[in-house]
Amino acid sequence: MSINPLLLDGLPNFETISAEHAVPAVEQRLAEYQALLDELTDQPPAEDERIPWIEREVLADDALAQCWSSVRHLHSVVNSDAWRQAYSECLEQITAFFTARGQNQNLMKLWQAVADQADFKDQPHDFQRMVHNELDDFRLSGVDLPEPERSRFAQISLELSTLGNQFGNQVLDATEAYAETFADQSELPGLPDSALDVLRSNAQAAGIEGFRADLSYPCFHAIITYADDRALRERFYLAHSTRASDQGPNAGEFDNGPVIQSMLSLRNEQAGLLGYESAAELKLVKRMADGAAPVIGFLQRLAKYAHQPAQRQLDHLTEFTARNGGPEQLEAWDISYWSEKMREQHIGLSQDLLKDYFELESTLDALFDLARELFGLDIQHDPSVSTWHPDVRFYTISSGDSSATPAGLYIDLYSRSRKQGGAWMDVCRQRMRLKSQVRAPVAFLTCNSAAPAGDKPSLLRHSDVVTLFHEFGHCLHHLLSEIDWPAVSGIAGVEWDAVELPSQLLEGWVWEPVFLSTFARHFETGEPIPDNLLQALDADRRFLGAIALTRQLEFALTDMKLHLQADLDPIEVMRQVHDQVAVTPMPSSNRYLMSFGHLFDGGYAAGYYSYLWAERLARDAFEVFREHGLWHAPSGQRLRKEILSVGGSRPMQESWQAFRGSEAGLQPLLAAYGVGG
Repeated sequence: MSINPLLLDGLPNFETISAEHAVPAVEQRLAEYQALLDELTDQPPAEDERIPWIEREVLADDALAQCWSSVRHLHSVVNSDAWRQAYSECLEQITAFFTARGQNQNLMKLWQAVADQADFKDQPHDFQRMVHNELDDFRLSGVDLPEPERSRFAQISLELSTLGNQFGNQVLDATEAYAETFADQSELPGLPDSALDVLRSNAQAAGIEGFRADLSYPCFHAIITYADDRALRERFYLAHSTRASDQGPNAGEFDNGPVIQSMLSLRNEQAGLLGYESAAELKLVKRMADGAAPVIGFLQRLAKYAHQPAQRQLDHLTEFTARNGGPEQLEAWDISYWSEKMREQHIGLSQDLLKDYFELESTLDALFDLARELFGLDIQHDPSVSTWHPDVRFYTISSGDSSATPAGLYIDLYSRSRKQGGAWMDVCRQRMRLKSQVRAPVAFLTCNSAAPAGDKPSLLRHSDVVTLFHEFGHCLHHLLSEIDWPAVSGIAGVEWDAVELPSQLLEGWVWEPVFLSTFARHFETGEPIPDNLLQALDADRRFLGAIALTRQLEFALTDMKLHLQADLDPIEVMRQVHDQVAVTPMPSSNRYLMSFGHLFDGGYAAGYYSYLWAERLARDAFEVFREHGLWHAPSGQRLRKEILSVGGSRPMQESWQAFRGSEAGLQPLLAAYGVGG
């Protein structure tokens, strides 16, 4: 085991890590951690040894986290059968370990004894915050429950972990199970060259001639947005909206229906064991929102503002479609296609046209330049660092103190086979500054944009640019941390409904014409993006914005209702909320819940509202930069000091007040969607 690369210090050597290393490395770290906990049982530390002992546990936890972060990440970006099996084995053992740790009464008593010490109030504030969080987590892990309830709580935790992993695997399998091949581009009328390039590259990756479209987002988006063939759009919409369900072309093959039903029931049972009325109330204990009622009220208030404007927008789209030779009654597979047609005609804009001005390298340069201006960062590519794929890049990020070890960032931008869809930021290494160890933070940034095709560089849709800035905002929250204890450093310990604040804030820049004009250049001619396109893009932000807002509200309210009452039929709840909130059509076969990874293979159960909750903060915060300037360094430094650098070391409400000085208004959020308040 001395040569297992997952056990080595420093950055992961991804070129030498294989799936066979995962289980032995995780088992060794778990054994080391368990030995430490056994030591506590045999001989509890004296008062003056308690805090040093906690530091030892933090280091044991961090050693496991370093190993597990690489396994978890590789499972996401290289999802082979071997990695899937290794990940599942590791996840089962880690879940069992931390479930037992959360119910370890001797350990809880040690943490409580530290909190009760006379000198506790003299400890650094981040240490105090960590201790209080740990004590809350012990309670929420069932440590105080009597038997057999405590054992049942632990059993449920293990079952939920297994079911969540099963859910994600079945979504990925279902996504790749459906595909259509086209021998010639004449079979794909309406698709622009950039979309054809995506499908051609997909065929080449599969080792076949022609064009190939599966249900991965770049392929699905190309078909549903541009294909003139309505029957083709319908097939892909139905296949995509029925993934991993009892409907559609692969009906029953990867059905997540039973998985969802079991997870909702188990979450509700677990909440009941702790004395909460629902899974939603349990999930909301450690959030900014004070319970389910304020969340429902917030969402319903937004729905009240958005519903009529959304209906008017749908009516306009329907009229436009009929006038231009389309169907008089829009179906779900018509919305994206005719929206794009109306966008082109009404505001002179198309996502495909914009792509020519958002070449990847210039976009990255603009992002890094903004980080330098606002936060004083120096970002440098380091090609010497090992990565898991040739397309992946590693960057060092430093600022201020030249003697400090720079932070690190891996960026993996392109879609490819066996890589999970979507975009995310994840932790590779936490910042730590303890007596025995000092380490800078490192993050993963993952997207699924289209790769370079032929002699064309990677060109981004504007939505890809938004996504890139969004995920980089998460990275900044992690990488700019100045907190020493990893459990409350960076994004760790931040309330779930506030963690999207930095990411959504950074999105604001890519809608500002004055910012876009600094880097958006035609990839062939070098000509700057024309003023008329900048003005059109500004209008595009609010184009059908009320419909987009109702879609987010539909997801958030469905999530809350599912976790407030677990004995309801999930599909019926989904449809009832849609009928109350949304305005666009939904076929009876739609089963989007069955691939809704945020709720069942992520951390957003009873938390999807967090996007809108945090967006309210983000849009209000961006007004600071509208007022003082998009490159206003003092505002950037204040944002860094009061929010980004403090991470989870204090409640976000305190950080928000320190930065903004007042409650966040609703109007900037509504204005971003073109809705009056």
